[in-house]
Amino acid sequence: MAQVEEQFVAAGAQIIWVLQQDSSVQQGTAMSCRDFMNANPRNSDAGWCVGDGETTGQMTPSDRTWTDSPLALGRGYDLIVSRRDMVIRDAPTHGTPSGNENLTGAELLARVQTVIDSL
Repeated sequence: MAQVEEQFVAAGAQIIWVLQQDSSVQQGTAMSCRDFMNANPRNSDAGWCVGDGETTGQMTPSDRTWTDSPLALGRGYDLIVSRRDMVIRDAPTHGTPSGNENLTGAELLARVQTVIDSL
């Protein structure tokens, strides 16, 4: 992903990383997300980091908002959301359960570009 981060930004996309759990099976925080993204092999310093353990508030009463999403189903996912209307346009999945797309950074960039081109 780090290899194509600048291309995401050049395409007009903003990267927001959401960490559901850290390697100690603790709910993610913005800091643990940033630590995870900065570490090898990701070496990512682009985008914003969010932790699922910090998603409570008036609109999100649970601290498992991302984990409990119908998109998750025990796996990670990428949301491609158009800024103008905040509609989820695509949601490829990744992780170890079977049936995931597991897109590379370049493949995800192509999906983002397809969404942008369709708007």
